[in-house]
Amino acid sequence: MKLHEFKVLQLAKLHDLRERLIRKYPDRKERILQIIDMLETKLDNLRVYSLYNYLRTITLAAKEFSEFMELMPSEETVEELLKTEKW
Repeated sequence: MKLHEFKVLQLAKLHDLRERLIRKYPDRKERILQIIDMLETKLDNLRVYSLYNYLRTITLAAKEFSEFMELMPSEETVEELLKTEKW
């Protein structure tokens, strides 16, 4: 998988997750949107060398809303990204 493909898939998951979280936690909408915005920005600027930072942000977001772990790619996907993309 190429990095641009990964970013598109992650963005689609992120938008789906946003809708589900807002429905589930309507009283926390502002915080959900803040986290989503932060992840979208990190995803937009994502390069292979910043992959760790993006994954760490997902982990931190999951401390507030466990559903964010759905964005965590598999170990195989991470390995593939690290192998196929130039640093």
